[in-house]
Amino acid sequence: MMKNILLVLDSGDSAQLARDYALRLAVVHKAALTALALIDATPLLEGEAMPPGAYAYRTARNASMEQRWLEHARGLLDEVSGLATAQGIALTTLLAEGAYPEAELVRHAPRHDVLLVSTDSHLGEVERAHDARWLENYLLNPARPLLLFSPEVRQLSPPRCVLLAYDGSPCAARALQQFVFLGIGHDLPCKVIANHVDAAEAARLAQEGAAYLASHGLPAEALPLSSHGASSQLLIAECDSQGAALLVMGAFGHNSWKARLFGSTTRTLMRRSQVPLLMFH
Repeated sequence: MMKNILLVLDSGDSAQLARDYALRLAVVHKAALTALALIDATPLLEGEAMPPGAYAYRTARNASMEQRWLEHARGLLDEVSGLATAQGIALTTLLAEGAYPEAELVRHAPRHDVLLVSTDSHLGEVERAHDARWLENYLLNPARPLLLFSPEVRQLSPPRCVLLAYDGSPCAARALQQFVFLGIGHDLPCKVIANHVDAAEAARLAQEGAAYLASHGLPAEALPLSSHGASSQLLIAECDSQGAALLVMGAFGHNSWKARLFGSTTRTLMRRSQVPLLMFH
């Protein structure tokens, strides 16, 4: 049962969707919410060649940048605080600054059940090119699952199901278990998709995943496929055709999914999934 949610705040449409989703989860599950504003301070710490007399300029420039980032982060915290108060949500706010944003996820994850993050987070500087490597670093050995919102996430009206990608791997099995534990999307029908070149094996895997969900009171439809296309494109297309509100999968893959950690499937979905992506390694 989900009782504690960690939300990483940021700017942009996907970050606002993540924020609103976290607020809804907190209300529905009567869960406490922690809002974390992260600032990547790497630009302040990097070495830089400077002509004589430029040190004072650099110091003043960095101080101005840091002040701008801090003001933006505090604005995000104030905004979510107002929304949480209006909805009666118990909220804790945190502001962290450093060169390794993933370290803050590692630090705070054990006290929470799930982490909500936008994959195009700017981490302080709105004009900074976003980079998801810090999320990849966290997913190498995560204490808790991530609920990710890519720049392509859009609102579905009305959503028709939750789609769970299952290939029989330990990571996929743990992802299904986390879905059961968290209770996210349990009000929607579940569909377990398994892709394998052998149609019989695809059917076996899909039935295996569906049987596990059914054993926890979540009836699920098995969707075996035998596609030779890219796994990421297959999942994106199936989410669209099935009207999925959520995609659940493990970060590792084998058999038909063909992707090791942060291979093409995982990276593409983190960047292009049109529905929230619940991922666990």
